[in-house]
Amino acid sequence: MVKAQKQTEKIVEIKGLTKQYRLMNRKTIDAVVDLNLHINRGETLAIVGPNGSGKTTTMKLLLGMIFPTSGEITMFGKAPGNLEAQGKIGYLPEAPYFYEFLNGREILNYYGKLCNVPEDVLKTRIEELLEMVDLKERGADMPIRTYSRGMRQRIGIAGAMINDPELLILDEPTNGLDPLGTVEVRQFILNQKKTGRSILLCSHMLSEVEAVADRVAILYRGRLITAGPVKSLIPESDQWQITATNVTREGEATLKESGFEVKSGNDVVVIKVTNAENIYRALDKVESIGGKLVEVTRPQSTLEEQFLLAVSNEKTKTTGKKDNE
Repeated sequence: MVKAQKQTEKIVEIKGLTKQYRLMNRKTIDAVVDLNLHINRGETLAIVGPNGSGKTTTMKLLLGMIFPTSGEITMFGKAPGNLEAQGKIGYLPEAPYFYEFLNGREILNYYGKLCNVPEDVLKTRIEELLEMVDLKERGADMPIRTYSRGMRQRIGIAGAMINDPELLILDEPTNGLDPLGTVEVRQFILNQKKTGRSILLCSHMLSEVEAVADRVAILYRGRLITAGPVKSLIPESDQWQITATNVTREGEATLKESGFEVKSGNDVVVIKVTNAENIYRALDKVESIGGKLVEVTRPQSTLEEQFLLAVSNEKTKTTGKKDNE
């Protein structure tokens, strides 16, 4: 298995990567434009963006499935498609395809032989992977054509792991899964992080990305908007909320007269403040009007909110219009 290592070595480097598609009318479409990005050993990098932003194209370029118009990619010091580099990569496409007549154990055996996994290792690894994706008892001996969407996704993950890859590339790994399946995939990624395995993740589920990624790269129309650690992309909020009950209409009016922003509903009032001095002032005021403190919280922004803000700002730059105009 992959052992944990310091996150200093760049195992993937992308420099000035551009991919253009030429149309029948001789026009071109820019799928990826001047992309500069890297993946450190042992980290999980998530690429996010709206449909058509170049996420899947970037993954295909890394895998050597398509070729760049310009720019440079190195994978483990080699060019994409190099057999030595390919042997260190596991890949789960967004819509994996299987030979429907094979069962779970047979498909993994087939993948293992394609990856030149030694025969004395392959049998044990297959059983371990079936256990890992919870298909050993139900699914290992069933033909793929009988699999549910979730079972197909799990056998796809097992297939991506058959060669014990150093870099695992997952394109929409929770696609089509129910909430339980989504949680299982999240836990799988977290478990792989513990082993020191590097992961490149592409997902629309930004809450899942926030839970598992070390760094996030946001693409829009093939261009990199921003990239960095998850914590750096989610600014710390300067807003606090004080929730209280037993506040009468007169008490609520008193709070507003004191300069506080107040919202009420269902016998609860929420007071918004911006610094410690105002927190204590609001608490004193709640007590003086006979209110009962419930909690003091500091709501935090989410990756989804920051993603939408970044995309909206980029749209404004390129079109000169905001979304609501």
